Amino acid sequence: MFLNKLRPNQCGSGYITIAQDDSRQIPGTEWDIEIRTIIQGKHLTFRYILVTALLGKATNPSINALALQAGADAEGAYDARSLCHGVVVRLERQLLSSSLGGSNEPFLNKPARFPMISPSNAVRAGKDKELLLILHKVLSEIETSEQSFNGLCTAVRQTIERQATRSGLLSQLSESANSHLKIIDFVDAFVTKSIEGQVAAIVTGTILSTYFDQFEGFEVIVHPVNQSGASSNEVADIDIKKNGKNFVAVEVKDKQFSEQDVDHAAFKASQYGLKSITFVIGVNGICIGSSLEQIATTVLLTRNVNVIFVDLVPFIRAVIALGPEFPFANFFAKLQYYAIVTRVRDEVYEHIEHVFQSMQVPSNPSPNDRIGGD
Repeated sequence: MFLNKLRPNQCGSGYITIAQDDSRQIPGTEWDIEIRTIIQGKHLTFRYILVTALLGKATNPSINALALQAGADAEGAYDARSLCHGVVVRLERQLLSSSLGGSNEPFLNKPARFPMISPSNAVRAGKDKELLLILHKVLSEIETSEQSFNGLCTAVRQTIERQATRSGLLSQLSESANSHLKIIDFVDAFVTKSIEGQVAAIVTGTILSTYFDQFEGFEVIVHPVNQSGASSNEVADIDIKKNGKNFVAVEVKDKQFSEQDVDHAAFKASQYGLKSITFVIGVNGICIGSSLEQIATTVLLTRNVNVIFVDLVPFIRAVIALGPEFPFANFFAKLQYYAIVTRVRDEVYEHIEHVFQSMQVPSNPSPNDRIGGD
């Protein structure tokens, strides 16, 4: 197998050690800009594909870096998924704080489910298509193991810098003043975007976690939104456990949903012995078809589960009001934590930073700062 041919000094932590050593200069390649674009891009799967291909080519120059599957109709085809899951994911978790994206199964996502990297692969138009073309260019042009190894070190260093930028934002936020109203202001601006429902899910989980921290024995688990490989033990988008047992299930919808979606959530809740489920509706959420009252009545009759519909912003305000202490720094630390464990898109991190920066206005602005100032 290909994995058995990997030399320990290269498939181990050697390239990571080089990337982590700021005093060590990495030889530049003609693809440094393209590598940076992929690593800093918003699609984590392309990061994993790039790092896996560079690692494979650096270790065994006979492989075809464009191959994703061993059965691809090309000389040098190999099983990139096995290399990624067996080496890259493991080392990323152990040595890089999951900074590529923290995915357990990155090759299950659509861009990696083709035999080869090709410009004709079906991906979403726009940024994803641009990243695919850049990735294809890099992996088509790199030929030697030395080029691949230098590119690999560059990619990992860019990954480390990307994570450091996010950590820097967290440190900046941790110095902010504590205030219930500051949290509410942040939430009001933050939830205006959906980003595939991820925004509403992590902010709801954050507020609930901060609230339940008042009590012993509670754990708030926020599951990845719209991602494959959901745990079989998952009840809803957010599961709250008391002493290890299911206590409350919370489903979060920040897009169109129907009675079928509600019924499915209630069915899962009933399977785990719960008699109710909280259904949080984000600012972008809208029920199509029957009214919420009709749906709740029908589900109660068919599933024997009470569905409690609540709007996101009033719900969050109510939970905040019940918390005697909600330091903004603690709130944001939890928000960052849930963003990481749920493997949100980079766009969510950018939105977090944008909202925070927009709140940093002087308490006493100068005349020139005011609207209409010269």
